Amino acid sequence: MAAAAARHSTLDFLLSAPADCNAVLKGLQPVFQEQGMTETIHNWEDHGYLATYINKNGSFSNLRIYPHGLVLVDLQSHSDDIKGRDEIDHLLNKIEERMKELFHSSIKRVKRLPATVRGGAIDRYWPTADGRLVEYDIDEVVYDEESPYQNIKILHSKQFGNILILSGDVNLAESDLAYTQAIMGSGKEDFTGKEVLILGGGDGGILYEIVKLKPKMVTM
Repeated sequence: MAAAAARHSTLDFLLSAPADCNAVLKGLQPVFQEQGMTETIHNWEDHGYLATYINKNGSFSNLRIYPHGLVLVDLQSHSDDIKGRDEIDHLLNKIEERMKELFHSSIKRVKRLPATVRGGAIDRYWPTADGRLVEYDIDEVVYDEESPYQNIKILHSKQFGNILILSGDVNLAESDLAYTQAIMGSGKEDFTGKEVLILGGGDGGILYEIVKLKPKMVTM
């Protein structure tokens, strides 16, 4: 049986005023102690605290408290079953409740992102050309080979169908047909017998669809 992937959960608090680092630490310590987690604390005087809490099952949490009012909780575990995820959610809920009890008047923002799964059998995270990270609902690796020129992957997504990824860059998906049809005018334009110029044809999707409409000539 393959080892469970690591789940990385985050919980952030932005305070409207400088944080009393010691008060935050003392206030959250009982929450971690209730879980039977052992504690290690680093204090950098003017730079706040870093507290690490380790569980017997190997999961751990980092609590970083910055004096200017930023409190970060990072929790990593390797259990991917429902019980393990429920335990993580329970701990994060308790931390959030405790922080609101202690600093309700000075909490400007609370942010909890969906857990990222690291080291899983299927990689669901792929960067965009402008540096953003997108998580796809990928459930199958259809094809994965190294050609003389690049790595070629075809991954299946429930939402987008098969997705072509070349050397880590998402190129196209079966769901792109709607985008192609929109560029072509969504059926409002008659291409029959006309000369058509395609500037920047990319993967050839427009060319593939437009020749079905019986143009006289297509230049891409």
